Amino acid sequence: MSRLLLFLVVALLAFPAGSLATTETKALSLGDRVARIVKPAIRKADKRLSRIERELLSLPELYNGPRGSRFGFHSETIADQRAPHHLQIDLGESRSFDAVVLMPAHLPTRGAEGEGYGFPLRFKIEVSDTPNTGFKLLADHTGADYPNPGRYPIRFPANDLSGRYIRVTSTKHVAAKEGFIWAMEEIMVLAGNYNIGSSRPRSASSVQELFPNWSLWRVNDGISRLGSPHNTIRSPSNGFLSAPSESGSHPKWIVIDLGESLPVEEIRIIPTSSDDPEVVGGRGFPQSLVLELSNDPDFQTTVWRATQSRHPLGYPWTSAFVRASNGQPGRYIRISTNELFARGNLHSLALAEVQAYLDGANVALWQDVTVSDQASRTDTDRWAPKYLVDGYSSTHKIIELPEYIDLIIERGALEKERSGLLLQQEEDTDIALAGITAGAGAIGGVALFGWIWMIFRQRSVRIRDAKKLRKQISRDLHDDIGSNLAGIVLISEVGSRNARASTEIRDDFREIHETAEQTSEAMRDIVWLIHAGEATTRDLFMKMRESVGLIVGNLETSVQASPPSFKNRPIELQVRRHFFFAFKEALNNVQRHAQATSVDILFELTPHQVTFEVCDNGIGFNPDNVGGSGHGLKNFRRRAERVNGQFEINSIPTEGTKVRFSAPLNHKNK
Repeated sequence: MSRLLLFLVVALLAFPAGSLATTETKALSLGDRVARIVKPAIRKADKRLSRIERELLSLPELYNGPRGSRFGFHSETIADQRAPHHLQIDLGESRSFDAVVLMPAHLPTRGAEGEGYGFPLRFKIEVSDTPNTGFKLLADHTGADYPNPGRYPIRFPANDLSGRYIRVTSTKHVAAKEGFIWAMEEIMVLAGNYNIGSSRPRSASSVQELFPNWSLWRVNDGISRLGSPHNTIRSPSNGFLSAPSESGSHPKWIVIDLGESLPVEEIRIIPTSSDDPEVVGGRGFPQSLVLELSNDPDFQTTVWRATQSRHPLGYPWTSAFVRASNGQPGRYIRISTNELFARGNLHSLALAEVQAYLDGANVALWQDVTVSDQASRTDTDRWAPKYLVDGYSSTHKIIELPEYIDLIIERGALEKERSGLLLQQEEDTDIALAGITAGAGAIGGVALFGWIWMIFRQRSVRIRDAKKLRKQISRDLHDDIGSNLAGIVLISEVGSRNARASTEIRDDFREIHETAEQTSEAMRDIVWLIHAGEATTRDLFMKMRESVGLIVGNLETSVQASPPSFKNRPIELQVRRHFFFAFKEALNNVQRHAQATSVDILFELTPHQVTFEVCDNGIGFNPDNVGGSGHGLKNFRRRAERVNGQFEINSIPTEGTKVRFSAPLNHKNK
């Protein structure tokens, strides 16, 4: 045994930490290095993990951020776990199709428990030409429990079946409070490059309408975490941005000339997801719009017309807005609106892409575009009418839906394999270290190693318990308080628009609406912070960009990162908390006190430190005359001290203010 220990010491000296770590991971601890020497399977898993990481870089990512309160379909509470309950989509006529895709519901605030929320344990998919009889099996998973798919979609080939009605039946539901339930975010029916089930009539044997969280019509509204289909090629453009108007009712329009009259089958409008402060948060998507198809460039006559009134939950997030145009022949497509969302006191129209489909292909690509007006800012080089038909969204190159779903499913399989390998590595490491500990004990060191191992295990248990507590708090906040606040926001909005109520009552409703929205936003920040404790610097940066639009969206803003494409790094919960709230406090100070017209924001990241800088052109002040508490200076210093960070403020009366706040990624490191 003493020879074995001697071998391990020599091996550790011969192999530096970096040579035993994969290129994707940080330097290994002493225990991990020892385990890799005595356990070849761990080294083999390292190589596979490295290949998986490289493959994941070539695959698009599924959107996992917040999406307001849109979750999908949710059944009522069911008393009998095995009582069949179904969900059915009417295609309007008997159709042949390629596949049915099920998108599981995902509740991010519940952590791992929210992945695949309510997905039936057993189910079947059937097709028929009549609504109640004659169903033929497309997929049958009623004999044994189906593995929960987590966040990723499942594709079921049609196998040459055709029909009008697509039915998904849950035959074994998921346990819930006081009974059983099942849920689904989205059901798609793919035929070529089309989702022919989108927005078609749907019905269910059991449904729970918990607006705005759950609703039957959301199960095929085309809005899901899949978003717009894309690959990993970054977009060179943002799309189109109109000139800002002082009134939200100012008419805006876009006309696309297809070059010839074509029987267009479907029109798709992709919202912008740009970080430009003028449209951040989807503000560029119109509250209502009119879609028209004509052979007359002046649209004196139209061959097809569709209207979309204001959606109760705003724009379709990263998903496309899709309307079937039924093959009507037309040369010109017009999108018009006179109801715009606001950025402070200004209103703009912004879209990333417009597509017109015929025989499964986009015939609007690189066609001529004319617009009512366009932005004339000097920093709008990524915005132009021609970018509405360049084949890119605001972030990536657009691909066809079936290809995209296959890539997303492939990514899900790789992530599942990666999780399994990491878990197996952890178990193999524990076994290897336990064996070494036992061997060392045979020569007299068992007490020392056992003591160290006990401390390590106790620490792991405490960390695991803390994570469980954070998830529980996050879930309770979201489910109980979040749902109540969403209801208050909607009810107060309806009350503020009630023409029969007095002016005083409508003003009270507006005040309630604003307070509830502010409280809801603060709660979402807290839920995000404590959700799982695993957020990264990229997550933090995106959350900070979102806050810019919400707090100082009425000002001219510039948001930059240094370096522009920084490496994603983990950031400790306490550091993230104080850093994020210090940033929001800096923005609120600009909004409330600075009387500024513009603000420049810089986000810096080094291997060991994260920094933000907020500069405004406001009235400024003399920091020496503030007394340590005005403008939140006391809070800034307290937050910096809590994470061993640094806080600096430079301000000159009439010349503006610059706030700089830095913190180590791990608050124990100075």
